[in-house]
Amino acid sequence: MRANSLVVVIAVLLAISGGPVEELGAEEPFVTVDRFVPHISSVSANQGERVGLFVREKVNHALSAKFAVGGHPDEGKVVLFVHGGSVPSVPDYDLPYKDYSWMSYLARAGYDTFAMDHSGYGLSPRPMMDDPCNMDSENRALITPFPLAIDCQPKYSQGLTTSQSDWDEILTVVEFIRALRGVETVSLIGWSAGGPRTAGFAARYPEKIDKLVLFAPGYRRDQASGPPSHPRGEVPMRIQTKDALEEGRWRSTVACENQIDPGIQTAVWQTIMSFDQRGAVWGPDHGVMRVRTTAGSWGWNREYAAKVTAPTLIMVGEEDFLLESGKQLYEDLTGVERKVLVTMECATHFAVWESTQYKFMHEASLEWFESTRFRGRPAGRFSVASAGADVAQR
Repeated sequence: MRANSLVVVIAVLLAISGGPVEELGAEEPFVTVDRFVPHISSVSANQGERVGLFVREKVNHALSAKFAVGGHPDEGKVVLFVHGGSVPSVPDYDLPYKDYSWMSYLARAGYDTFAMDHSGYGLSPRPMMDDPCNMDSENRALITPFPLAIDCQPKYSQGLTTSQSDWDEILTVVEFIRALRGVETVSLIGWSAGGPRTAGFAARYPEKIDKLVLFAPGYRRDQASGPPSHPRGEVPMRIQTKDALEEGRWRSTVACENQIDPGIQTAVWQTIMSFDQRGAVWGPDHGVMRVRTTAGSWGWNREYAAKVTAPTLIMVGEEDFLLESGKQLYEDLTGVERKVLVTMECATHFAVWESTQYKFMHEASLEWFESTRFRGRPAGRFSVASAGADVAQR
């Protein structure tokens, strides 16, 4: 895909945007460009349509100036972040709160960082998701009486996306980045459901990937290798409430004191709502988060884990429900010589937003990208205490 086919939709911004959440100091500004990358959709609800995938780029000023005169980043210095199963990329990786932005951390270190929204998330297309009827009855009840004055039935009766449509979208974005920046390979960071997307992609396109960093990756070693015979699911979306995210999924799993900064949950929810125009005005005054469903997931199992060749760093919290999945994936990466599994104490599935480990995760990813090592070691299983202290080999 030609780089000049890109449509730039938001002007260049300096540093992290202001607003109701805390802002980083102006002494280390960044250049941020938000784009829509053209893509021919393979999502059944809008199959064959030319759509725009939302992609954010963040770099420091020195690298931006280099690009302005036709320069390119060094090979191995380009990273694409891929979000998980419910929250889009900017709240995940570029949260405008204190120094929690993972993109800013790597951009400050001289990396050209990108983050994408898949179909069904953020500012990327959300086919069939603007109709509040397209959910099950339990979810529809959460947004009654607004926007639903009376109940209704779904008009689209299957899940929205598939593993293949996700990999197709990553391919489009990776190819765009390679052309834009003149590099052969891109490193990938994936969280949760972003694990099967990024690592599954790396298994299929090893020549395009430099390194992998997987945080709490989803993995089922006995998952089917091919798609189901018929689309799965009965509706294209569900919703997640503020309370379900903050209390039901997050605080209920916290194990340590001071694990969550007092102001960060407000910052997270406000940022999520700024990337969900419909959900922000559905239901209660603080809105709801629309989450797509799947019509089929496949092809991220023992067979395909063995096809990954990129050096892989896996980080997972001790309180994470995907801890065992991370351990199994480490075992099944039989084609990877340099692989590390780090288990983090005082960390849940949302450790990227937790005061106990977010800085450690940033630092560990940078060391991995710079040297393909964790604390100087190229492979092995390790555990770390809060803030990455007391490293122990397992």
